[in-house]
Amino acid sequence: MKNKWIYQLTFVSIALLSTINASSADTFRVKVNRWLELRRSRGQVIYVSGQKSQPAKKGLRLKSVGDTIITKKGGSAVLAIDVGTGFVNIAENTIVSVNKLSKEPDGGRITQLLVKSGQVRLQLRRLTHDTSRVEISTPAGVAGVRGTEFGVSVQDNGKTGVGTKTGSVATSAQGKTVLVNAGFQNLTIPGKPPTPPVPLRDNPSLNVIQLVASGNQVRIVGTVDPVNLVKVFQKPIDIEPSGKFDITVPLPPNRQVEAQVITPLGTQQPYQLAVP
Repeated sequence: MKNKWIYQLTFVSIALLSTINASSADTFRVKVNRWLELRRSRGQVIYVSGQKSQPAKKGLRLKSVGDTIITKKGGSAVLAIDVGTGFVNIAENTIVSVNKLSKEPDGGRITQLLVKSGQVRLQLRRLTHDTSRVEISTPAGVAGVRGTEFGVSVQDNGKTGVGTKTGSVATSAQGKTVLVNAGFQNLTIPGKPPTPPVPLRDNPSLNVIQLVASGNQVRIVGTVDPVNLVKVFQKPIDIEPSGKFDITVPLPPNRQVEAQVITPLGTQQPYQLAVP
């Protein structure tokens, strides 16, 4: 896991496909305030707006570009998108910011969020206006979801996994778009086009190939599904496109290494790796 990805932040658009044409009267509606409301939080959740930060409380509304929710270890949050569009479930150790909240002249509503790292799961209804959309941006350049329930995992190096439970997700990068339909998943690496979809596994298994102590350190070699997030002692680690990882960490006095695997849909599995 010595490789480091150098990438430029690009947009991951997650757009819901409208199923009902809006009436012509939508064009003449007066613009209204847009917001995301914190409906539920657990553990340490921080709200950042401008230069100010504070503990996030139920009922808090994110209204401006740059407004951010940060979940710490053991924390989680649920945001509701206005007018009943749906919910954004935010896992621990995740950063989510507002990129855009607008109502267009033709009545369409655009909600654009940035997920810098971590995991989110969205549950969205079909929109009732052709130009309305919900977008997610990540460092990987994945674009275009037309689904109703799906998850996104973003590794610290920008690799982005998408798992679609219902609907269809259009992932795009480097001029190429790949549809991820219900029951499928794929991976997008910064600077490369999305991988072809494969059947959805939602599998947080961790296969340890090597676990060897040397002095006060331990080397861990293993494999996971490459769309998953892996944390060792609560710190994210880099995963190769094949799913392999190779890291060296301090050996704790009890010779137990704490690890955790999280899928794009949010399924989690903790591990205690006993070092011989």
